[in-house]
Amino acid sequence: MATEGHAVRQVPFRGAPVRSRVAAAFYRHWLEALIIFALVLLTAEILLTRYFPYSERNVTESLQETFPSKLKINHFHPVYFPRPGCEAVGLTFRSVSGAAGEPPLVTIQKFIIQGNYANFLFRPHHISRVILEGVRVQVPALGKDGKFKGGYTETQTTIGELVANGAVLEIARASKKPSLRFQIHELSLGSVSSKDGMSYKVRVQNPEPPGEIRSSGHFGPFNAGNPGQTAVSGTYSFHRGDLSVFDGIAGTVNSEGKFSGPLEHVDVQGSTDVPDFEVDRSGHKGHLVTHFQGILDGTSGDVALNNVDAMYQNTKIAVKGSVADKKGYDGKFTSLDFAVRAGRLQDILRLIVKENRPPMSGVISLRAHSTVPPEGQPFLKEATLQGDFEISDGHFENPSRQQSVDELSETARGIKKSQQNGDKNNDEKNNPPENVVSHASGHVDLKNGIATITNLSFSVPGADALVQGTFNVLNEKIDLHGTMKMEAKFSQSTGGIKSLFAKVLDPFFNKKRGSVVPVVVNGTYHDPHFGIDLNPAKKSKN
Repeated sequence: MATEGHAVRQVPFRGAPVRSRVAAAFYRHWLEALIIFALVLLTAEILLTRYFPYSERNVTESLQETFPSKLKINHFHPVYFPRPGCEAVGLTFRSVSGAAGEPPLVTIQKFIIQGNYANFLFRPHHISRVILEGVRVQVPALGKDGKFKGGYTETQTTIGELVANGAVLEIARASKKPSLRFQIHELSLGSVSSKDGMSYKVRVQNPEPPGEIRSSGHFGPFNAGNPGQTAVSGTYSFHRGDLSVFDGIAGTVNSEGKFSGPLEHVDVQGSTDVPDFEVDRSGHKGHLVTHFQGILDGTSGDVALNNVDAMYQNTKIAVKGSVADKKGYDGKFTSLDFAVRAGRLQDILRLIVKENRPPMSGVISLRAHSTVPPEGQPFLKEATLQGDFEISDGHFENPSRQQSVDELSETARGIKKSQQNGDKNNDEKNNPPENVVSHASGHVDLKNGIATITNLSFSVPGADALVQGTFNVLNEKIDLHGTMKMEAKFSQSTGGIKSLFAKVLDPFFNKKRGSVVPVVVNGTYHDPHFGIDLNPAKKSKN
């Protein structure tokens, strides 16, 4: 107990002041850390703003250096976190030398760059990924020298992957035809660089003929001085191409192959399969398979077919030629050489006749040269053909036509109709009538829908004929005339009262062995008429 007059000394409590000092120190260190962090962020922002590779200025300058053009960007937004990059909206590239009102070369709805800070520090010219949305490329027509218009320069920038799904590529043509429009469903480019080129994978809708192309391979590096020397290689497949867009033919084509070489001289090897190939004129569908080797000029679209081995039904056809520009023509000029050796006549006839069943069968060999100039006329008026053909072991499939040939053979051998009818049954049992055209050959020139036939010879037992004239492939009219050499005398080829008058003419037609009679074939393909040519001299003058 305290005594009176002495104050009581109180011991102060030390807990609260200690906590206050600790808290103050903690807050002070935290504040310092925040200040330092803020300074780091500010410094980083200043550095990024000044040296950030994906700033609007850097991206714009890089694009303009790589693709010299007038570039416009509607909106630009840099991205710093979680990885560096940028987003640009509404990009338009226009030709520097383009006229006012000329459409832009390239438009991009959205341009996205995605990088990472490791590359930013150690690979400053490398971009991890670029995404292009809503791309539309409009390629102008090639110049007269066959080279691309526009510009391109090399850049140090490399891109790990570029994706441009849903892009559209339009290529203008020098002719008045509308531009070719390619709908690119999928497109990805890998390891993109101006030094080493790029790998690619694409799925695109082809405009002519309509169908889907899938291809993968390597392109580049791009040769800015001579684009035609840019290397390209890869494989392709083409699915369900519609051939009906080409005048005169139809069918669904599938193809696959490989290619390599400079862009102006790409070697292409592949095959095609058309299970329903059809020539519009005939309306018959047949299976057509080809194996080909050719050269494509990617700068002009010209194609040289060095070797095409085709199989139509059961007949092999060898083809060589080209589809290319030619002076004086506005479009591609087609020039082809065909050769058939020991093919089936009925297969060839299926391509040109409308009858459900080919009118003749046999073995055919032919060599022909055909051209199709781009004049805008129907196919049969545009196409030209010059060739020689030879038929053996041929016979008509139509019984009535074959009967006419059989009767001609018997008449030429001096067998009267009465004998033909009276002994018909016995002959069929013991000596079946000849029913083949043993040999036929000739030369044909087709132009403006008219086939001029020369040196057309055919023979049946007892008769050999040599005729010439024309066949109109548009209306199927026939006008052939010539001579027929028969084993029998002229009077022996007729019966009854006609033979009496024929004997008067024997001195004119009879030779030492048999007779030679001027003949004419006219009418139409479906209704031909055979007879004696009463005025052969007039026709020979014409």
